Amino acid sequence: MELKPKVLAAVYFVTAILALVLTWWHLPEYSGSGFIEANKLFWKDALFNSHAAGRFLVIDLLFLAFVCNVWILLEGRRLKMRFLYAYIIGGIVVAISVTFPLFMAVRTLKLAQAGEDGGSGASGEQNQLTLLDFIALVFLFGTTLAAGIMMM
Repeated sequence: MELKPKVLAAVYFVTAILALVLTWWHLPEYSGSGFIEANKLFWKDALFNSHAAGRFLVIDLLFLAFVCNVWILLEGRRLKMRFLYAYIIGGIVVAISVTFPLFMAVRTLKLAQAGEDGGSGASGEQNQLTLLDFIALVFLFGTTLAAGIMMM
């Protein structure tokens, strides 16, 4: 099954919107402190005042964010994309789960416009998924969405 670039970009955009809503739902308790103080309180809670699973997830996401940012710069420079540091700064002050899907959506549309295969190889097949891939992704998305909603 082939995902057309516009459909794939829409999946990325929807993911970014859901990530924005579900992550920022938890920020009002920090909002009365001013931007800098709110960030200090947030990171203190995330890194030091949480339990072992929370600290594990924070460290996991920080390392993943680093690798995502390396890839944003390398891939963005290769494709001559603009505003690359907006994605990186956005990942820090908004959420990497918002800005990385936005980058992927813009990248997908840029590759489609240029007629590139998006790195899928010499076969010319674009964005191919097997039925098992599709089922796995639907399950992962559903699990992620359910977890995000349950934490609201």
